[in-house]
Amino acid sequence: MKVLIVEDTKTITSLLQVYLMGWGLEFVEAKDGEDGLRKAREQRPDLVISDVRMPVMDGFELCAAIRSDKDLFAVPVVLLTTLKDEASRQKGKLVGATAFLSKPVSVDELREKVGSLLNLPARK
Repeated sequence: MKVLIVEDTKTITSLLQVYLMGWGLEFVEAKDGEDGLRKAREQRPDLVISDVRMPVMDGFELCAAIRSDKDLFAVPVVLLTTLKDEASRQKGKLVGATAFLSKPVSVDELREKVGSLLNLPARK
């Protein structure tokens, strides 16, 4: 299974990959929403994990673009953000985010959400 991580901070991208190790997932990286959309169209991931605040195209815009793409609309999108206000969560729902997780993300919460979305066996 392929996971696209769209994050403008390399350290966080690496950390997410470490958190999700052990399932044999393949990771594709993108540095912003525009790069993420291009890679999603090329790579056809099974899941997208995206930061919200990024240059060029933010995570909300990326999610909306994925939802409006006839080949990608069903791909689950998990938005990660430091934004904790209800308006941001509502915006995530409006653009079609499958899940909205707050940074710093809990390892257990991330594993549970990814495992559930990809129908993977439980991890400890």
